[in-house]
Amino acid sequence: MKITDYTLHRLKIPLREPIGDSQVRFDVHWMTVVELHTDAGHSGVGFQIQQGMPTASLDTLKVQFEHAVWPSLLGEPPLGLAQRIVRPRGGNVGGGYLTPPVETALWDIVAKQQELPLYRVLGGTDPRVPAYGSTLDFRLSDDEFREKLERFRSLGFAAIKIKVGHPDLAWDLRRIAITKDVMGEGVRLMVDANEAWSVKETLIRLHAYRAEGHDIFWIEDPITRDDYAGYATLCAELPFTRVNTGEYLGYSGKRRLLEHNAVDVLNVHDSIGTTRSAARLAADYGVPVSLGNTVLEFGVHLAASLPECLCLEFSDLQWNDIAVEPIRFEAGMAIAPDRLGHGIELDRDKLAYYSMP
Repeated sequence: MKITDYTLHRLKIPLREPIGDSQVRFDVHWMTVVELHTDAGHSGVGFQIQQGMPTASLDTLKVQFEHAVWPSLLGEPPLGLAQRIVRPRGGNVGGGYLTPPVETALWDIVAKQQELPLYRVLGGTDPRVPAYGSTLDFRLSDDEFREKLERFRSLGFAAIKIKVGHPDLAWDLRRIAITKDVMGEGVRLMVDANEAWSVKETLIRLHAYRAEGHDIFWIEDPITRDDYAGYATLCAELPFTRVNTGEYLGYSGKRRLLEHNAVDVLNVHDSIGTTRSAARLAADYGVPVSLGNTVLEFGVHLAASLPECLCLEFSDLQWNDIAVEPIRFEAGMAIAPDRLGHGIELDRDKLAYYSMP
C-alpha cells in the first residue's frame, strides 16, 4: 500500500466563548486538515490548530505542502513513514514531513489497514481513560465560569482544572471557591498558572491556597518552562501537591526535567512518536504522565496506550462540531472509539461550512 494523493482543508472555527489563561485570549481556532489517500482505497485524516494568528491561505498551504512535505510522502508505505526516525540537526530542526497532522493521518491509515482501532495498534487494551474537565476560564466572568463548570458537572466529571495566575491572589481564591461550590467539596482540583509566577510567588500562592483549606492535586506550569532548577525547588518544597509541567517543551526539555527531578507529573502533550518516547522515558524515572488537549480529542488513543497516564484533558471545544461522532466522555472517562483507525470521521457539511480558502 502506498500514498498516492492528498487533500488539504483550511477551516476557521469560532469559539462559543473566549478561552484563555494568564497570558493569552483566543476567540477563534484556525484548523488545517490533511487527508492522505492510498492506492488500496484507504484514507487517513490528520488535523492541527493554530491559535492567535490565521493560517496562510489554502493556496499558500498547498504550495508549502507540495514543496516541503509531499515529495517525502508520494509512493511511500504509510507504516514505514509513520515509524521513520529522522535526525533533528541544523536546518531540519522543526522541518520535514512528519508534522502532527501528517503523522496522525498516517497512523489512521495504518490502523485501518490492520482493521483495528488505533489505540489497539499502539498497544492499548482498555479504551476507557480517566479524564478531567479543563475550563480555560481566565477570560470569563464569574457567572460565565459557573455556567461552564455546570456543563462539566452535567457530563459527570469529578476532576477539574481551572486557571489561576491573576495578579490578585483574592481572584484565584474566589475562583477556587466557586469551583468547589459548583462541583462539590470532593472534586479533584488542578490549577494552571501558565508561567505567571516566580518560584517564590508559586510557594506563596500554594501555601495560601492550602491555608484556605483547598487541596490542590497539581499545580501546572507555574514558572517559565525551562527553569529546571526552579522546578526542582518546587518539587522539593511542595510535598502536599504535585508539579505538572512539560507541555511547552520538546523531547529534550522533557528529558532535562526528569534528569533534574523537576517534575511530578510529566505533560506529554505532543505528536504520537514524541509522546510515546517521552512517556517511556518518564516510566524509567517512575514519573506518571498526563495528556493535554489534543484536536478533536484524538489523544484518547495515545492515553489509552500509555500504562502510566493519570488522565486526559478535555476542554469541550468547538472543534468537536466537525466530527460525525465526537469522542465520548462518560462519568469522567474518555472512551476511545472501537471504529477502525482513530475513528474520527469528519462531517463533510460542517467541513464546507467552516471552510475558509
